[in-house]
Amino acid sequence: MDSLKLMVYGFLRGVRDSFAGFVLIFRYDADAPKKPRASPVQETNLAKRRAAQQAEKKQKQASQKELVSLWTILRDPYVHVKDHSRETKVTHRILQCCVLNGAVFGLSLVIFNYILLPGLKQVLGLFLDEGAGAVWQYVRPTLTAVFNMLWVLPLFVLSRIINTIWFQDIADSAYRQRQGRPQLISSISKLVADVLISIFIQLLFLIQANLVMLLPLVGIGVILSGVHMCMLNALYAFEYRWFNMGWELYKRLSFIEENWPYFMGFGLPLAIITMYPSSVYTSGCLFALLFPVFIISANEADPVLNPNGYQMQLFSVVVGVSNRIIQTLVTRRPPQTPGKTPQPSPYHSAATRPARH
Repeated sequence: MDSLKLMVYGFLRGVRDSFAGFVLIFRYDADAPKKPRASPVQETNLAKRRAAQQAEKKQKQASQKELVSLWTILRDPYVHVKDHSRETKVTHRILQCCVLNGAVFGLSLVIFNYILLPGLKQVLGLFLDEGAGAVWQYVRPTLTAVFNMLWVLPLFVLSRIINTIWFQDIADSAYRQRQGRPQLISSISKLVADVLISIFIQLLFLIQANLVMLLPLVGIGVILSGVHMCMLNALYAFEYRWFNMGWELYKRLSFIEENWPYFMGFGLPLAIITMYPSSVYTSGCLFALLFPVFIISANEADPVLNPNGYQMQLFSVVVGVSNRIIQTLVTRRPPQTPGKTPQPSPYHSAATRPARH
């Protein structure tokens, strides 16, 4: 009974923490921790320490800069890390997301569907009287198809690219303000593999969520698909923070499966908002408009651990499928030189990994 109460508490905490970004968003940059001013004596001591540590810092910064640049290019091909002192403010990037996704993309959908189309229908009614209904049955789908093809689809693709860049800027700036310098994965090869396999697994998991919805059970398919989307949205939001903490893919997936009540609650609001609209474009617009706030919420959150240790292994299937595909591709490569044996994939199902310490 106590475990059930703690699970419910974790779920409710997740829901509450998901909304924290809506409060922090207005004062996030203003509340950034500032370095205290030191006295002259302290400044002298600090100057000596900094001079002594300068060589060591340069080495670390060089390696970190290389990893940060690679990570940024992989996630955002059009952005290069140049100078942290010139990084964009969190609130500024969030306002840009609001303008692009709300004022430009979202408002254009509202104007077309609720102002332009009803207005044209009224105009046809004035000129054609009784025949307006029959003509409108052909005019409306034609206008909708042309609008989607020439405006909505190109803008949707462009906004997804721009949003990916801005989301990364928001996550990195927020992490530096609250947590400090990101601790990325030390090996470049592991970093590249982690990013690519993570994207592939998320795509497979999204397909799995849509397949579950097709189950021939009334209401069960929708509920299970909703659970999938809650976990996936939580992974989307927290992955920026965990990657900056240096967590590899198997650790991120294992942690979210172990503490599923909290993450299910965290991803619930965004899942409900994005699953309700019937249009893919409207759903994508709402996701892009609200997701920056959930990035802030994830950066500030303190996840509640699951007391019973039961893992909801929703990602195990797609991890197994991805491992199978990778192993198949690896075995089809040309034979290696003698004396070298192929190494096994570093990514396995979370169920086969040891528990988090």
